[in-house]
Amino acid sequence: MGFSLALSGGGLLGAAHIGVLKALEQAGLRPFALAGTSAGGLVAGLYALGVTASDLEVVGSVITAHPERYFHINSELFAELWPWNPTRATGLINPSQFLSTLLNLAPLASTTEDFQVPTVVTSVDLVSMRAIAFTNMPRVAPLRGRWEVHRGVALDLALGATMALPGLFVAPRWNNRVLVDGGTADTLPVDWAQALFNGPVVAVNVAVPPTVNASQLGIEEILSRSEDYATQTLSELRESDANVFSIAPMTQHVPFFGFNDYAMLVEHGYQAVQQTLPQLKQFIDSRQ
Repeated sequence: MGFSLALSGGGLLGAAHIGVLKALEQAGLRPFALAGTSAGGLVAGLYALGVTASDLEVVGSVITAHPERYFHINSELFAELWPWNPTRATGLINPSQFLSTLLNLAPLASTTEDFQVPTVVTSVDLVSMRAIAFTNMPRVAPLRGRWEVHRGVALDLALGATMALPGLFVAPRWNNRVLVDGGTADTLPVDWAQALFNGPVVAVNVAVPPTVNASQLGIEEILSRSEDYATQTLSELRESDANVFSIAPMTQHVPFFGFNDYAMLVEHGYQAVQQTLPQLKQFIDSRQ
C-alpha cells in the first residue's frame, strides 16, 4: 500500500513520531516517501537512512535520560562577549553531540544521497530569506518557486539545519547561508510529501496547541503559540484535502522540552495510529 509521510516539527514532542513509525511498521505500512521539518525532519531523515523505529526509540531514551550530555552551551557565546572578537554566535545551544549520536545509527551514511527512499528535510536561509529543501531526488521541482533544492548535502548539515530552532540551537553556516528550523517556512510539509509521491499522504502533526486562558500566557507560551498558529492554520486547510489523512498524537499537555515525558510521547504516537488503523488502511487502499 503506497503512501507518503509528512512529519511536523514540535521540539521533543517529535518523539511521538517514533511511536507513529513503530505502529506503522507493526501494521506492515512503510512510506514510499518522507518529508519532515525540525523534529520531524530528524526522524524522517534517520528513518530514510534505514534506522528502525525501535532503534530510534532506544537511543532517544538514552538521550532524554541525560540531555546535559548531548546539548552544550555554545562556546561562541563567550567569545562574542569580548568586543575585540568578531565571532558571531548563531544559537545558545550546540547540539553536535546529539546529532553525532543519532547519525551513529547509520554509520555508513554521509550525505542526503544515502536516503533509501525519496526524502526531503526542510530549513530556511536567513541570508537570502528563502526556504531550503535537502533531498536525494534528482528531479523534484521547487514548490511554487519559493524553495531552493539541494542534493548530496552532508547529513550533519541537513539534519542540524532542520532542527535549528531560531536563537536556541546553533544555526549552521553554509556557503554564505545561515540555516534555521524548517518550521519557519512550514512546520507540516505536506506539499513536499505530495511532490515526492503521487499518491495519498499521511500527515502527522505533533504540535497541536492546547486550550489556555489569557492568564496562562507568558513569554515561552507566546513564542510557541505564535508558531503554533501557522501550523494549525495550515493543518486545517490540509484536512480538507481528500488525499491527506491527518494524525494528531495527544501531546497538548507536554512541555516543548519535557524530557521526562519521552516514553509517554512515544506511546501517544503509537496509540494515535492504533486508534485510527482501520480508517488509515481504508484511506490508503481506496487511493491505490
